[in-house]
Amino acid sequence: MKCLWSRSTNQVFSFFISYLTAFLLSLFLFSSAQADAQNEHDKMGHDMHSGMDHGSTSTPGDEYRIEEEADEMDHSHMNMGQDPKPGDLFRTRGAHGEIGGDLPNAEQTEGLLARGKAIYLHMCVFCHGKDGNGGGKATSYLFPWPRDFSRGIFKFRSTPAGALPHDEDLYRTIINGVPGTSMPAWKDALSPEDTWALIKLIKKFSPRFSEETAPPALKIGTPPPATPQLIERGKTLWDQHRCSECHGPNGKGDGKLADSLIDAWKHAVFVHDITRPALFKAGQTPQDIYRTLSTGFDGTPMESYAHLPENDRWALTHFVRSRFRGELKSAEFETDLYSYLVDVELSTDINSPVWDNVESKELVLRPLSARRGAVETINFSSVNNGEQIAIRLKWLDSTKDAYSEKTQDIFRDGSAVQFALGATTLHTHGHNEPFFGMGNRSKPVNIWHWKAGLEETLEAEDDMEYSTGGVDMDALIYGGLMSNPVARLNLTSENAVEELNAEGFGTITPQPQDKQNVEGYGEWKDGEWTVVYLRDMIKTGKWDADFIRKEPALIAFAVWDGLKEDRNGRKVISVWQRLNIMNAEK
Repeated sequence: MKCLWSRSTNQVFSFFISYLTAFLLSLFLFSSAQADAQNEHDKMGHDMHSGMDHGSTSTPGDEYRIEEEADEMDHSHMNMGQDPKPGDLFRTRGAHGEIGGDLPNAEQTEGLLARGKAIYLHMCVFCHGKDGNGGGKATSYLFPWPRDFSRGIFKFRSTPAGALPHDEDLYRTIINGVPGTSMPAWKDALSPEDTWALIKLIKKFSPRFSEETAPPALKIGTPPPATPQLIERGKTLWDQHRCSECHGPNGKGDGKLADSLIDAWKHAVFVHDITRPALFKAGQTPQDIYRTLSTGFDGTPMESYAHLPENDRWALTHFVRSRFRGELKSAEFETDLYSYLVDVELSTDINSPVWDNVESKELVLRPLSARRGAVETINFSSVNNGEQIAIRLKWLDSTKDAYSEKTQDIFRDGSAVQFALGATTLHTHGHNEPFFGMGNRSKPVNIWHWKAGLEETLEAEDDMEYSTGGVDMDALIYGGLMSNPVARLNLTSENAVEELNAEGFGTITPQPQDKQNVEGYGEWKDGEWTVVYLRDMIKTGKWDADFIRKEPALIAFAVWDGLKEDRNGRKVISVWQRLNIMNAEK
């Protein structure tokens, strides 16, 4: 680099005045920038809140295709003080059968309400609120908002419009979640006993359950064959009932009324793409869709079509399914992940041969804020050599949204890995794991946050320092993302990964510069991001994740899509997974 003091005295004096001006102005702006940044953090958060359901590799709707169109867990049990006896499926996590097992008997119902309260306070209160009114701390980060149980209005039922749901309906929603929203699928996290306990509590939130009785469930017979004539009849009914005004002419959810719809709570309604079978909230089988058409979604503009003859409802069902596109990807909700032991030096090179034969797992992601074209899955793999641990994430993204000199202020793609700190286990006695949405008080989390293009940003800053001696007057006067001296005061910007900690919403805190120990590198190619994180196994402070351990570490993920204007709390995320770190003893 050319020495500053080799310049003439006038040049040095002139530069010194410019530098001093820039420095004073940056200090003036810094306090305002700090306040704005803190307000934005408090407002948006960095929560890691989501849930997921299992998919399959089959493609619903294939039965409607004609040839010409073809082109076009080994888990620990949740005992809550009660160990299940061998063969006791009622107390075994994940043992739900068709809809969750048989109804509990008189002996099994003892203590269910107290058990439901304990589980609700650990897993549900953050979204649905302590009074069940949908006003939990996470609500301001979510769209659509969580269900308000207090009014006794439920969308997913087998009963007629306006009626209460059956217990089995509530059971089905709890274990399957609500695709396309932040409502997790708790199938693998809960036992039948846990699920019935939650149902008993949920019914206490609304007086309707003590004042009314749910009518008999709708009887659904065997679907008639999907003949071309029946599908054509369905298309006629679709047009007659103006379904496209909400769902759009192609079923993409972009009808002319879609952006103006509100629900019973005066909240905006999001209309999903019904050509995607994975996004059907109440199920995508013929029987599921027939049931939805017959019952409607109470509290929303989706009305019941029970007034139509049975054959017409089957015609609409087959027409909707005939437009299905896209497969249900096979992915895990809550599972065991592994960091495999290797005997090689590790780096952030995404093309390193160390990844060639390492097992990876696909994990389902869910959006905190509903959107079309959301990132639905993330691919995880990890290795360690006893001294360092590397984690690789891959996900599909049709556009690369990253920092560049020409587009400095765009929303950027990104990803994060979150770890629970301390000796935590998942769904065992007492539920000692932190809330997966950024932890909670006295249960902190460690977050590694990578943003696309930060590598190019740092290179641009180096070039700027060489050419101007460290002061970019144009950026100071006219703004800019990373080259602005105010932005440069961010002490953690020397690495592509920022290491953070949190103990709940609004508590996100960067680690000090000397504690920023995570390296990372990301590359976008052919519509897919690949990011590698790297850190020493031994932690350097109490706020770091500990990888020298025998028990699994709890790990969760988040992805930001710049094209969807994602930032802070607007993203797609996973719940906790168990990361087993393999070593010579395992």
